[in-house]
Amino acid sequence: GWNTGAGGRWPSRLWPEEHWLQVATDLLARGYTVVLLGGPQEDQKNQRLAQTTGALYPGHFDLRAFIGLMDRCDLVVTAVTMAMHIALGLGKKLLLFNNIFNPHEFELYGRGVIMAPEQKCTCFFQPRCTNGNFCMKTLKPEAVAEQAARLLEQS
Repeated sequence: GWNTGAGGRWPSRLWPEEHWLQVATDLLARGYTVVLLGGPQEDQKNQRLAQTTGALYPGHFDLRAFIGLMDRCDLVVTAVTMAMHIALGLGKKLLLFNNIFNPHEFELYGRGVIMAPEQKCTCFFQPRCTNGNFCMKTLKPEAVAEQAARLLEQS
């Protein structure tokens, strides 16, 4: 399950759409199923990604149905969002994108990995990037695909 959004308040946490496209294409080529997750704000982006890559996008749902959909996923990939909390509560494997928070504040209970961009974030706790070079662009799709495959192969 690929949660492609971060809510309208937190664009500083968003991973670029072209990166989602690249990693979805990579994992689909490896034989994995990619399910795009999000709310109304991610609907158009997820539709584009599904159309371009062949990833599954069932649409956006109310919270109860969203939780049910996430519960069917083996792995959830998300930034620090509500989806992170739901994945942890469901006991899912989690690949967490983090740029603006202290990574030592998160407990993944041995079921996940925190990935940070190569470029250090200087916009700590800020809803919008205040740096001319957006750090999330430096979180490489190849590294995300490799880490996702490793987590999926773990029992």
